[in-house]
Amino acid sequence: MSAQSWKTVSTSLVVTRTVLDPQAISDALELPRAGSISEAGVGVVSQEGWWALVYSETNSPYLEQQLTSLAGHIQPRAAKVRELISLGYSVHIEISGVAETGDTLFISPASQQQLAVMELPVRCTVLSVTGEPATDPLDWLD
Repeated sequence: MSAQSWKTVSTSLVVTRTVLDPQAISDALELPRAGSISEAGVGVVSQEGWWALVYSETNSPYLEQQLTSLAGHIQPRAAKVRELISLGYSVHIEISGVAETGDTLFISPASQQQLAVMELPVRCTVLSVTGEPATDPLDWLD
């Protein structure tokens, strides 16, 4: 398991483009339509310009387990993901969470391998417990 001190962790496959039809993305990837979230915390959500397959803390509080589940959905659809990219969509893995100054998130070698196999850019988004960005956006790196 990954050792972490982030308060929550969520992992997602995110597809963005200025003009995006969420149902077309769900259909292309053969995933449920946007707005569906299972009791296990796995869901497809979207708003204008983006679509995401989300693994929340409800699915598992551990990043490694979320990445394993995400990779299980992405790897069989790798050709479809590449096709979306060729059509001008931006596709990446998003790791987000709540953290304060001094909190850490350890990404285990197994998780790093899963990220490498998915062959997609990885972005991290960190919020404070209050939801307010720090005065210095790099404060959390202390």
